[in-house]
Parts: sequence; structure tokens; C-alpha cells
Amino acid sequence: MSVLAKNHRQLTVYYDSKSELGKKVRAHAESSKLKVLSVDLLQSNLTGTEWAEVAELLGITVDQLIDQDHPIFKEIYGEKQVELDENDAIKVLEKNPETLVFPIGIRGNRAIQVKQSNDLKSLFDSDTGEIPQP
Repeated sequence: MSVLAKNHRQLTVYYDSKSELGKKVRAHAESSKLKVLSVDLLQSNLTGTEWAEVAELLGITVDQLIDQDHPIFKEIYGEKQVELDENDAIKVLEKNPETLVFPIGIRGNRAIQVKQSNDLKSLFDSDTGEIPQP
């Protein structure tokens, strides 16, 4: 059972409002003609289950959502790369969501890591392969 709301008519953006890229991504999303749900991770905490589902939608592991070069991560774990299991990665994201490596856009069952604000355009297209049932 899915915990995240996945609506093909809505674009959900998960971002850090203190990040320049996060601010740009939110603005880009809101300039689209889509209904947008902007989730500032500094204001709204995702549960471990939600983080796991986001990673699954992206086709990656939860630890790949974390920027190990982020100053907060380095303050906690030091300078070396750290092997995190899923539970450890979830705990990092729950306690320090600003360590998210890139904002995330979700529309229906499609999800992307937004490395540049223009990446979000791929979710603007109505051709998502999902045809609403009457």
C-alpha cells in the first residue's frame, strides 16, 4: 500500500527552502499549469516509510538521497564517505532533511531528482502514460 499521494494531475515537489536550487525548483513548479503541492522539508517531516517510497519511485536506495558532502552530514559523520544501511539513511533524512542531495518532483507514478530546475519539465508533459479512468 502506498503512503505517498500519487496523482497524475498534481506535481509534488520535495525541497529545502534554504537551498538555492530548492527555491528555483519550487518557483519553476509553481509557474507550470499543474496543481502543485510544495513540501518544504524543513517544515514538513517525511516519515521513514515515505522516504523509502520516494527512493523506490526514483529507482534508487535511500542512502543515495543523501548528500554526504553537506556540512551537516560531515559534522555528524566526518569527512570520509560512510556506508549507510536503509535504516541509518532514513534516520539521517528524518533528523536532517536538508542533507537531501537534490529536490524531488513526483507526478503520478513518475519521480525525478531535480538536479537543475529545468529537469522538472519532464513531469510537466501530460503524456505520462497514465490514462485517468472515468
